[in-house]
Amino acid sequence: MKQRKELFTPEEKDEAFALLSGSVKKYTDEMIDRWNTEIDTYLVYAGLFSAIVTGFNVQSYLVLQQQPDPMLAAMQQISLQLSSLTIQPPFVNSTHPAFGSSDAARAGPAPGPPPDAATVAINTLWFSSLVLSLSSASVGIMVKQWLNEFKSGLPSDKTASEKGESRTGRETLESARLRQSRLNNLEKWRVHLVVLAIPVLLQLALAFFLAGLLVLVWSLHPTVAAVTTSFVSLLAIFTLGTMLLPAFKQSCAYLSPQ
Repeated sequence: MKQRKELFTPEEKDEAFALLSGSVKKYTDEMIDRWNTEIDTYLVYAGLFSAIVTGFNVQSYLVLQQQPDPMLAAMQQISLQLSSLTIQPPFVNSTHPAFGSSDAARAGPAPGPPPDAATVAINTLWFSSLVLSLSSASVGIMVKQWLNEFKSGLPSDKTASEKGESRTGRETLESARLRQSRLNNLEKWRVHLVVLAIPVLLQLALAFFLAGLLVLVWSLHPTVAAVTTSFVSLLAIFTLGTMLLPAFKQSCAYLSPQ
């Protein structure tokens, strides 16, 4: 049998391999850089948002504690003393001990009334918002570590040019195989879904915070609550609209992970 004629020369094979490996390298570098940039933005937002929510939580959680009312305790003490007065002219005596001398006084005033439903709802929403915001920051930090590990050991154009090295075909083949293997692992373990979960957590945190804010303002003043609700409603309509329009219009540019 005659040997089959070689269809491609070694130079053509090297050129085709360089073209394919270069395309994979460009794709992965752009993807990793884009994810790193997005996560950096998310981390800044999560830090600022967590600081704001913490300021509200510091004030709101105090209402959950059943703080004793000192004025109520004083009034109760005065009432007990007045009810125990005995008049024996020319003396007026009280059988109830004075302030601080009774067992009840030494035990402290009775706790105040339990928090109402609005207070519980506000704290539940705001503390949930804080947890979601911190969770997004934690996930973002972990993903950045994964991305840095992905790039470790892979040659880049910058390092090659700085060292003045020219990679041989063997080195190019090894780096291309390593890059492709890591890219396959990113897809296998759904790392892109983890990246997409970060803005979703931040959106949920914002929704919980605004919901708690509405509960607060409606318990304070109806005019302030109505104005605040209108602005929150506009934001909700805009967010839902930009999320749903791409599902009906393929040419819509409102593309987001949510």
